[in-house]
Amino acid sequence: MIERVFFNERTYFPGERIALTAWGDSPMSVEILCFVRPPSPPSLKPCAECGKFPLVSGVEFRFSANERLFTNAQGHLKVKIVDAKGDAWQTQIEIEGRTMTL
Repeated sequence: MIERVFFNERTYFPGERIALTAWGDSPMSVEILCFVRPPSPPSLKPCAECGKFPLVSGVEFRFSANERLFTNAQGHLKVKIVDAKGDAWQTQIEIEGRTMTL
């Protein structure tokens, strides 16, 4: 059972570190997926920040939104935590894209 999840629920900027701590039945994992508006081309491969990572109960996990992907784009990260018993917790973190000017 996922007992508790702690993180600051606010809008983040690309590259800004997001800290998340969860308590639950080990082993746990956290899955991070990024979504941008306008959508990325279908041939675009997942960025290094996306994927499924091991999560230790009570230990802080840090991640960020990809700076290159969120330049000139708005979007969000979907974050899903799953524990050893299959209990799941998920949320969406809004990302405020950076605008590049020449």
